[in-house]
Amino acid sequence: MLNIIRKEYSTRIELVENDEVKSWLTIHNLKVFVWGKILTAGGIGGVKTKEEYRHQGYSRAVLDEALKVMLSDKQDLSLLFGIPDYYYRWGFGSCLPQNYISIPTYQAERAVFSHLVRPFTESDYPQILSIYEQNNKYRTGAIVRDLERFRFRLGSSFWEKAEIYVLTKDAKIEGYLVLDQNKRQVNIAEIETQNPAVYYSMLAFLAKQAIDKRVSAITGNIPWDHPFTLLARDYGLSVTTNYVYNADGMGRIITQDNVLQKLALEIFKNTGLAFNEATLLFSTELGHTKIGQGLESHLIETDQKTLLQLLFGYRSAKECIYENKLDSKTLNTAVLEKMFPLRTAHLYGPDKF
Repeated sequence: MLNIIRKEYSTRIELVENDEVKSWLTIHNLKVFVWGKILTAGGIGGVKTKEEYRHQGYSRAVLDEALKVMLSDKQDLSLLFGIPDYYYRWGFGSCLPQNYISIPTYQAERAVFSHLVRPFTESDYPQILSIYEQNNKYRTGAIVRDLERFRFRLGSSFWEKAEIYVLTKDAKIEGYLVLDQNKRQVNIAEIETQNPAVYYSMLAFLAKQAIDKRVSAITGNIPWDHPFTLLARDYGLSVTTNYVYNADGMGRIITQDNVLQKLALEIFKNTGLAFNEATLLFSTELGHTKIGQGLESHLIETDQKTLLQLLFGYRSAKECIYENKLDSKTLNTAVLEKMFPLRTAHLYGPDKF
């Protein structure tokens, strides 16, 4: 028997036999930024089957039910952090790369400190979340944070707790820094400010932390195009972006019409086609979705997994065309590349579910 237990911000699905819960997961009701628009997402977490009942199809039954629940709830997408070579069976594809940076401590010592640093307090949340939203509303993959719900519980991963600082000047918060609570490293989970000058103070503070902990490098889980990363190029920066195959940050489309309608104007803007002059018909295994209001019609054939990866900028249109996963008889490769520009999606560690 499958139990569906609904709460205000999540849904738990359990497989029960003989009054024993044998397999379960939780769907977290999230919102995510995609191309500057807000899409809903069912974040699947806490997937588990008791060891003695594994390999009997219980997890499959629970995941099958989860897809039905998300479709019934009209979620736009589903996201999860998955083990290798498992979740592709449910149409999930990798869409969130793993982003890493490293800065030598001896180079970071050159940064000049010009702000006060203090530990974060609960009363800082409104200002902190405002800075986060301003900086990340155009970061595809970033979670939309709700003041009532969000709390800094995690650092860069499920295994790290958060240690949060705010940087102030003249008693005004100008930025914040989330580190892993770890005695053996100085690792950035999140770093944000609206004033680029604050990043220099942050780097000087991080250098002091690294010296105190006797570590040779400051590391971080932030993208290559983050403002702090760009500034750090003058301090011996190393950058790594891992595009994991069939594992880690994965997603799939749940309600194709919702997704494409919400992104319709941006899709037309990317291509240069006029919304009132052309119609785009997207065809996948989920069905057909029409956007635009013009007489000039263009059919675009793909599958939902590829479409999501294109929307997240994880794969290029040219690559998908070559692999016969994207096709249009009337739109050439150059137009399709403009339609789906490459970008670095990122979901910050404190938002993992």
